[in-house]
Amino acid sequence: MKKMTCGLSALLLCLGLLSGCTSQPEASKQDTIPFEDGQYYAVAYLGYQQIDDLDYYVEHYLDHDSLPIHYLSAGDYYLVIPRYTGMELSLYRNDLETSQPILIYQDPDCEPFILQCNASDIFADATIRLTYEDETVEFSPFISLKDGSVDIGIQGLDITKDS
Repeated sequence: MKKMTCGLSALLLCLGLLSGCTSQPEASKQDTIPFEDGQYYAVAYLGYQQIDDLDYYVEHYLDHDSLPIHYLSAGDYYLVIPRYTGMELSLYRNDLETSQPILIYQDPDCEPFILQCNASDIFADATIRLTYEDETVEFSPFISLKDGSVDIGIQGLDITKDS
């Protein structure tokens, strides 16, 4: 009886150790973003001069709500989510008078962030550059004066919530 108890204890210990090794890491909510081939980032319009519906995006696409906010001007708020881990971010402020971009922020491992920009309807004052491996994409988010749609460039995915 004593041998059987020791054998059973050893078996239970082994099973316990094995079950700990098979647990899967928790998936990121960012993995649920329906990217298509050629898309390197997702963007959502959050509102003009105030952030609306951030809770919706945290619930559906983000793992936390502590996001850095980059302020360029008192205009529109955008949520930017890079597609890949390890994407490099370069954020530029576009000078209205010289039309030259001025580098204001860099991050070698970009995480999702919020950007406030575009105080003017006729001039996009932000340029976002994302680099992943040998591919670089660049865009300036803005609201189209033609139809009010969110313009984020052809290599992005608009995930703006329908109102």
